[in-house]
Amino acid sequence: MIRNYFALYELVREMSERFTGGYIFECFSQEKGELRISLFTESKEGFTIVGKTDETRLALYYTKEIARRRRNTATLMRETNERRIKHIRISDFDRIIYFELEGDLQLVFQLFSANTNFFLVKEGIILEAFKKNDEHAGKAFAETATVPIVQTLERYVQQETLFEEAFAGLSEKELQKKLPQVLKGFDATLAREAMFRAKEKSPSLTLHSLHEAVSEIFYELISPEPKVYKGKSDKGEVAYWFSIIQERHRAFESVESFESVNEAMKFYSFKLHQLEHFGKELKTLRSQLERLIEKTTTQLRALEAQAEKNRAKEYEQCGQLLIANLHRLEKGMNEITVENFFCGGSMVIPLDSKKTPYQNAEIYFEKAKRSRASAEIAQQRLESARENLSLQQRLLAELLEIKEQKAFEHWRKENLAVLRRFLLVSKEEAEKQTLFRRFQLSPNAELWVGKNAKNNELLTFKYARPNDLWLHARGVSGSHCILKSSKPPTKDELERAASIAAYYSAAKGSELVPVICTPKKYVRKAKGAEVGAVIVEREEVLLVKPELCIEASEDESEKIS
Repeated sequence: MIRNYFALYELVREMSERFTGGYIFECFSQEKGELRISLFTESKEGFTIVGKTDETRLALYYTKEIARRRRNTATLMRETNERRIKHIRISDFDRIIYFELEGDLQLVFQLFSANTNFFLVKEGIILEAFKKNDEHAGKAFAETATVPIVQTLERYVQQETLFEEAFAGLSEKELQKKLPQVLKGFDATLAREAMFRAKEKSPSLTLHSLHEAVSEIFYELISPEPKVYKGKSDKGEVAYWFSIIQERHRAFESVESFESVNEAMKFYSFKLHQLEHFGKELKTLRSQLERLIEKTTTQLRALEAQAEKNRAKEYEQCGQLLIANLHRLEKGMNEITVENFFCGGSMVIPLDSKKTPYQNAEIYFEKAKRSRASAEIAQQRLESARENLSLQQRLLAELLEIKEQKAFEHWRKENLAVLRRFLLVSKEEAEKQTLFRRFQLSPNAELWVGKNAKNNELLTFKYARPNDLWLHARGVSGSHCILKSSKPPTKDELERAASIAAYYSAAKGSELVPVICTPKKYVRKAKGAEVGAVIVEREEVLLVKPELCIEASEDESEKIS
């Protein structure tokens, strides 16, 4: 439902209130299929609008993050730079959003599933297109739809007779197919929801019950309550979906409600990104393990074959037989045939003609010694290979059962040492799990705590992202703390994080401690300052009681009850 007209309508209202009168700073791309527009409001607040064109990850939202990567970015639509935003609107007829800029310029967001594209337009002519620029540049931009969406849908809602005429005589399957065709702004998801609600009202499914269901949904669409649902896909995998209504037609495990469409879209996009990254990471690790198992199996076969070829006993017997036949040996002989009193019969023993009879016997004893030593090493390697293969097969079997990211992250933490041993994770990745104290405040928020001055600096300037929250007891020495969260932290999460920061400070014995809380991007290191010393350019202060709900572990994440 991320492409739904009514969701975009509400998003435009939110953006119009915030950004009208502001100005665009720059447009750029730093990821395939993604356009970023940095802008400032009239009050000089910085924001970035993010537009994604990939059909599976289609999204449009804004965020306070305005940082641009230093590498692998491309500047686009330069004519919009420093242009004032005069007006933001959505077409009455389709999912097309217009940013009206000074200088008769328009930034146009066309959100048409596979045909999603972003354009810079002047006086009706496309100056630049985000996708397929050569195909679009220089051509006229014009909408093709002519039927107003809200007014048309409102007519069908208010006139039940008109609704019944449009759908009279259709089967259930035909009804579900025709609903999005007739009811502008309705998509396949809303059609399924309407059919489900209609059958709740009347199991036999009447046009009256369907009209009532459509009317309910219409009023929910114009008074949106944005949500992100979590459930299962048809394949049993974790799935997320965005909605601005209360969905009842499909099962879900959990739902998160948001105060704005933008926050819900941003969260939904983040979750899709997580799933995509998780899927790639899981698939890559499975492939690596499968290749490793194949390699270890080959190595094991070679070691087993080597173990079978242990000739220490044979060499030792040759040496003993030569000793027993010294009286028959003469220098210059290339071989000798002797009676094998170990296993009967006779055998031919090769000799070094340049060596004395006794030296030839010593050669065989030395060979037996080396062979026995090699056999011991081979046996150790064989046992190690068997252990490795068993461990690798266990890891793969567990990995094949994992369907959710949280389960994967827990599994990875549990097996980090083994994965590092098999070079399946980098040394840096393995170190990240043990470098800092870690507290899981909630499913969405984790606090990382430094252990000493050098460790604090590493945490703040290497492992913290610009928008991670940085916490530190004010005016006293203490640990740097970084709050990592998948969405804006709650008041409770902030207070608990601040309490832990106060606990890991020189003021832990005080009744109340002021704790600085600020995005990490406002923390910098002064030139020539001591290790761990920083300058905070902007701060908020929380007054909290220093406390730790459980003892911290040096090597594992801690959960606070």
